[in-house]
Amino acid sequence: MSSQVFFGRLIHSKSLEEIEIHKQAALGIDTNGIIAFLDPDVKNAEEACKKHSGFADAKCTTLEPLQFLFPGLIDSHLHAPQWPNLAIGMEGNLREWVETYTDPIEASYKDTDKARRVYDEMVQKELEMGSTTVAYNSSIQVEATNVLADTCLKYGQRAVIGKLCILTGSTHDNWDESPEQSLEDAQKCIDHIRKIDPEESLIMPCVKPRGGPYAPPKVMAGLGAISHEQKTRVQAHMCETTEDITRTLKLHTGFEHYTDMYKSYDMLHEGSILAHCIHLSDHDIEMLRDTKAGVAHNANSNTCLRDGECRVRQLLKAGVKVGLGTDCSAGYSTFMLDSIRQASNVSRHLAMHNDDDEWMLSFPELVYLATLGSASVLTINDKVGNFEVGKCFDALIVDTGLRDCINIAGWEDDDLALLKKWVFMGDDRSIQKVFVNGKLVTSKV
Repeated sequence: MSSQVFFGRLIHSKSLEEIEIHKQAALGIDTNGIIAFLDPDVKNAEEACKKHSGFADAKCTTLEPLQFLFPGLIDSHLHAPQWPNLAIGMEGNLREWVETYTDPIEASYKDTDKARRVYDEMVQKELEMGSTTVAYNSSIQVEATNVLADTCLKYGQRAVIGKLCILTGSTHDNWDESPEQSLEDAQKCIDHIRKIDPEESLIMPCVKPRGGPYAPPKVMAGLGAISHEQKTRVQAHMCETTEDITRTLKLHTGFEHYTDMYKSYDMLHEGSILAHCIHLSDHDIEMLRDTKAGVAHNANSNTCLRDGECRVRQLLKAGVKVGLGTDCSAGYSTFMLDSIRQASNVSRHLAMHNDDDEWMLSFPELVYLATLGSASVLTINDKVGNFEVGKCFDALIVDTGLRDCINIAGWEDDDLALLKKWVFMGDDRSIQKVFVNGKLVTSKV
């Protein structure tokens, strides 16, 4: 891969409070796909090439006036096998939806050819929609999970992947045969991922219990031991509904709080990615903060299934890491811009319910949650999430000047307005090119 220089409008999140916008700047990418410089003091790409050592022969890209460079979107929670079920089943509550739609579709991935067909389509489409990193939940089948990992590697998508572990509480034969087999299969998937990508340059393994009601103590303890001894991430659900909490504490006796259950099994730590976290106790919030575990906020699915409203403002004030997820297929869209919009709406409803605008998430906060926030939840914020020097170049070229849903008349020279127009009005057509690790992985031009 040759070195590259991009020149034009650059936009990225620096923190929960700050979106940094450069109307004209040069971004240099070295031959390893690492950001070497961000230079706002040059007038064009050619000047940047002359100024910075090692870039004399770099490939130069100058953005059009209505284009901008933006970090890759990071989806902190998506169920890959549920991809065919998008927009189906929103009539029921969580448990009705799981038993009527989710268990049957997940069980069907014993057909590995189906996994190949579905995941080939899904990963390519996710990249086209700008999701350069996704934390995927798989199914109980080893072969299907490995196909998902292979497919992400094939198309160049960064991903966290783990085999789903279910022993109880499920339907339609969607469960593992025994605790021993469940743990053995989880290990097989970890081994496969570390074989195909030993440096974890793209694919990162995790352990994945479906949640408290579905993985009994022996499985939880085994997965926690794997995570602790082999330094893997954890993906799990937590406090999605009040029934979820009741069922969890009934299966795992001796605990008063969901977080205590996970902590007792070594499943609550910096690498834990916990979906939903709606009905948290004050103790749960303190535990999330103290263990540095992260929350994947899935506003779309929580609304569709009427699970409740995640109190993101309370989590952020407490110092808990929060990112955004799409939660296919309880959520009907896997477009991360939809996740931003839905998170904004949920926060506004909380503001109305509480008669307090402090609950409302600001625009800089929303942009942060979909990029650097999700990166922090996935513990990859040292590698991706914005355009800091030394990070991997995961990026989108966004065009707000196309004949699509975005109307920009009168706002052409307002950089922040162009970003807001894209975030709240744009679709995948606006995303012209997508890069992961400095490599072009999809393009519409």
